[in-house]
Amino acid sequence: MDHVVLDEQRQGIYTTVSWSPRMDPIVQYLIINREILALGHGVLAAQAAHAAVAGYLIAADSDSARVWAGGTFTKIILAVEDEGALRGLSSQLASAGIAHKLLEESRLQGKATAIGVAPLPKSAVAPFFSRLSLLR
Repeated sequence: MDHVVLDEQRQGIYTTVSWSPRMDPIVQYLIINREILALGHGVLAAQAAHAAVAGYLIAADSDSARVWAGGTFTKIILAVEDEGALRGLSSQLASAGIAHKLLEESRLQGKATAIGVAPLPKSAVAPFFSRLSLLR
């Protein structure tokens, strides 16, 4: 897909933007609470999978999600140190109108484990994550 026109509603205003994946790739960010790493690889994999699906589903009807789903499914997985940092980041994203889902695991007494961000142009969301490190 070389070129597409995106019609997105942002802050109550519809904008039409010419977009090309070479200009600004559409990516999905997943942010993991490092505290869950001690629970094992299976828990980590499940929470990352839940975050990816939840982030996509909240925006599945958007142009950017359709373009992303028709492309390479690029995901960037980052980490925060603890639940407080994850909840704080979720609040910042909500205040900015960035579509995302904060996951709270019932089997961990409601602990916030991950955030799945809707697939969006990287330039629109990268500034929120510039201080975070890749999950390793």
